Amino acid sequence: MLTDRLYRRYLRAEELEPALKLMAQAREIFAQKPAKTSIEWDAAMLADPERSRLNPDQPSLADVFSSYFDRFADACASAKSFVDAFNIYQPVRTVITDLAGFARDKNKPLEEYDALEGAPMWLR
Repeated sequence: MLTDRLYRRYLRAEELEPALKLMAQAREIFAQKPAKTSIEWDAAMLADPERSRLNPDQPSLADVFSSYFDRFADACASAKSFVDAFNIYQPVRTVITDLAGFARDKNKPLEEYDALEGAPMWLR
């Protein structure tokens, strides 16, 4: 679910709770992995703040990716509250964070995500 639905496409409303549970499990696993030795970090990428804001000097992978885990939980909570307030589901999806990329992907029909083959929409 996390690698296809969240990474490549979007989460449907009924997938939020299972995805939150899976993400919590991933965070627990990451907490057991030392950041320095669990990944072969690309030094050039890490040196370029345009390419990455990750800090591998943290104790564990859970610490390195804590912002991602936290923002995911925030996005799910926001989607749920929007449904509660307006009875409209705003899909949770991974998007590129630059303004032009976000504006482009924000209005793409969900059908384009559903029909997606290959690389995630946000990497295109």
